[in-house]
Amino acid sequence: MISLIIPLYNEEENVLLYERELFPTIASISIDCGEKFEYIFIDDGSTDRTRDLLEKIMRDLPDALLITHGRNKGLGAALRTGIQNAKGELMIILDADLTFRPENIKDLLTGYRKSDADCVSGSPYLNEDHLKNVAIHRLVISKTINGIYRLLLGKNITSISPIFRLYRRSSLENISLVSDNFEINAEILAKLLISGKKVYEVPVPLYQRKFGVSKINIWKEMLNNISLIGKIIGVKYFNKNWE
Repeated sequence: MISLIIPLYNEEENVLLYERELFPTIASISIDCGEKFEYIFIDDGSTDRTRDLLEKIMRDLPDALLITHGRNKGLGAALRTGIQNAKGELMIILDADLTFRPENIKDLLTGYRKSDADCVSGSPYLNEDHLKNVAIHRLVISKTINGIYRLLLGKNITSISPIFRLYRRSSLENISLVSDNFEINAEILAKLLISGKKVYEVPVPLYQRKFGVSKINIWKEMLNNISLIGKIIGVKYFNKNWE
């Protein structure tokens, strides 16, 4: 079984796309790869109709779980909840707004079969054409932060922070995750690489969301990433603990 983990916060308009753009695609991929998928939706304290709409469209899904946080705890907390409740040996994280497209899950699975890696990460940076829809200021900030991570970790990984990834469950079992916000993705990858796990990248496009607004506070996330970079320096060069 493959666990598809989707964290959501006030995404009612995008949830309405799932019956047309998500579920049929996953059903097709499931047939092609011969693996069952389970859906794990984490509603991170939404104040709109996200939960109600999910409950409605989940009725016809054979394997689906909806977990609701009583308040908004952040992406990191939502991912931890999803990972803890996943049953599959392979776990795939997909953004609720479908800015990474469901059809590119095939690329993650192909990369996994090819590399037998502990993590297969979808990177828009492997093909510059995949970045045409990204705002220039976000692109500059993202490239700068990714470059710093790459230097610190000593690995030729082009993209440290995207959410769209496949993880092998057994590779995450002994890793303690603490970030509550968007830097959780960088934390996971950093801890995997420092512990000697194999990470493999595949090129995937990144699109603009169709509805709603991004929940990322760029300046807050910059500070969170700076804090995480400090922790990596402490662990790698001063034998400090992650926490």
